[in-house]
Amino acid sequence: MQTSNFKLITIKEIKSQFPFLIDHEGFDYFEEWQDEDFFLMAESDISFDGNFYLDLYEEKEKKWLANLLNLPIKKIEEIRIEGILINGNFSTSGSIINAEGDYGPYIFISGNVTCQSLLLGGAYVEIKGNVEAKEVVMTYYNHGNFNCSDIINSPVFVVNDHNTTFAERKNDLFYYNDRNNDSDPKNECSYDDETDEEIISNELRKLLDNPLIESFEELERELAMGELILKQNNPPAKTYEYWRARVLVNYRDLKLVPKEFKTEELCNLALNITYHALPFVNQDFITSELCEKLVDKDGFAIQVIPDEFITKELCFKAAESGTMLRLIPSAYYSEELILLVFKNGKHQPDINDVPSEFITANLLEEYVKIGKGLWLDKTCKENGIDKLQVLKQVIDSGIQYLDNVFGNHFSKEIVEYAFSIYKNQEDWNNYVGKYKVKFERLGLNEYL
Repeated sequence: MQTSNFKLITIKEIKSQFPFLIDHEGFDYFEEWQDEDFFLMAESDISFDGNFYLDLYEEKEKKWLANLLNLPIKKIEEIRIEGILINGNFSTSGSIINAEGDYGPYIFISGNVTCQSLLLGGAYVEIKGNVEAKEVVMTYYNHGNFNCSDIINSPVFVVNDHNTTFAERKNDLFYYNDRNNDSDPKNECSYDDETDEEIISNELRKLLDNPLIESFEELERELAMGELILKQNNPPAKTYEYWRARVLVNYRDLKLVPKEFKTEELCNLALNITYHALPFVNQDFITSELCEKLVDKDGFAIQVIPDEFITKELCFKAAESGTMLRLIPSAYYSEELILLVFKNGKHQPDINDVPSEFITANLLEEYVKIGKGLWLDKTCKENGIDKLQVLKQVIDSGIQYLDNVFGNHFSKEIVEYAFSIYKNQEDWNNYVGKYKVKFERLGLNEYL
């Protein structure tokens, strides 16, 4: 079993045994490693069975690593592992996976690498030999770095916004590199105005076992799962249970489900997780009742409802459930709807979302009473409305609104007006005491 071929070794020992690494870019890149931290190390050639995971900081991978080293998970969680070093050739029957794009450990392999696929994101990876992949070598996102000192030999090779360098390459089926100009123009992505996304080349899509894959992000998800993805390799047939399990983990995978498995039950399963799955649901399953159910549950769902199902009533349901005004089609705006959105919103109301034709002194008065009245001064100036008069109307509405006014729109004029209205009320002194510092700052000591 391969576990005996790997061991944990301190960074102090790594520096002693492989001193040349100290000068390599990426080795202790942020100068924050401690000598007592660790590397995962193999001292000679490795033949591994299954997928090999490079994201040693992630919870799932920590469990995998604990099993690999036959150590308690608690031990793995207590230590810091900063890198992986394999002093020899590395061969695995599965894929080598660095699915995290933002960061990763330092990887050094002195020999050749053989695998099903190689997926690299945020890790800093050096391979001194060649890389031979049965299916795909894919590097993505600009936080990582990959240097191969020899040949990258794989049917498909994709470099997507990644710092990738290599001596040579051999890619019989497809090559794309958005950092260089050496890929075939027919392999370039196209831009979809409707979805606002880049679509991968048809040259690549026709090679894939699943023709529904349209983006590099979707391709990356397949590789992160260790899947066989090329049609020529006859990947095992997928079942409904397989797709159900995937949708439960990531609702976006509903988009990739073949027609024969994309049942109403499966679509509803995804929608129970999040309304964001609606764009991936079969149109035949979308009804007015379904849209109302989604909006009742979360008003933000209004942003994914197809136009033909949006009505005035549905917009009011969204406002009652809590949403943002900018997500509602402006054709349905009214002062009543705007204020309902503001009252039920999960965040401070944004008056900047309101078209100028709806900006009135009455609406601004209610806006201040609902929250902090942010951008009130700017809005009044732009629309020719007397800010002081708006605030006086708020004050006239009740002493309880002094918190909104004093807290966010304190001024000498406001204090004078509020005093003239509420000086004889018992609660007045409570507000004076609460905002005493502001009174003193403006020299309004006569009201204290």
